[in-house]
Amino acid sequence: MTPQTVRRAVPLAAALALPYIALKSYWAAGGRAGLADGYQLADDFTRNGAPTPLVWLEHHGIDFTAVLALTGVAIALTVALHPPVSRLPRRLLLVPAWAGAPLIVYGLLTALLAPFDHRPGAGPITGWIVPAGAAAFVGIGTALTLGAWPHRASRPTATARRSPGTPG
Repeated sequence: MTPQTVRRAVPLAAALALPYIALKSYWAAGGRAGLADGYQLADDFTRNGAPTPLVWLEHHGIDFTAVLALTGVAIALTVALHPPVSRLPRRLLLVPAWAGAPLIVYGLLTALLAPFDHRPGAGPITGWIVPAGAAAFVGIGTALTLGAWPHRASRPTATARRSPGTPG
């Protein structure tokens, strides 16, 4: 994949996360569309044992998953679109790719398995929300992975390892 293709593909993939970020931010700010009657995200966080600071953020209109998604998008765009980043060590630039690839799998599995989730209490969020979440994971994962692709480590060839003046 050429760097030019990456510069075009990363923003498109990252854009898949924008509906999720907007929706989660809307919910954190008190919006109710897409949530079952009486369902409160912060209460669900508490019930599931989320750390107190995350519950506090949710009560104050900041959804940590939206912040994480926005961070993933920002990292992908920075790695893919800003040439000074290429001066960083290659292994450091591969961290986004390593983080991104599992997000793609998670998003695809969510999209495939969510329609079959019939556990009691599995429905506080209405069905039209699942595609936004799955698309966000696939989009962020793809953007991170593609953004790091041009920076992947390459092994030096035998000729590159020889010192100058050494016979071939």
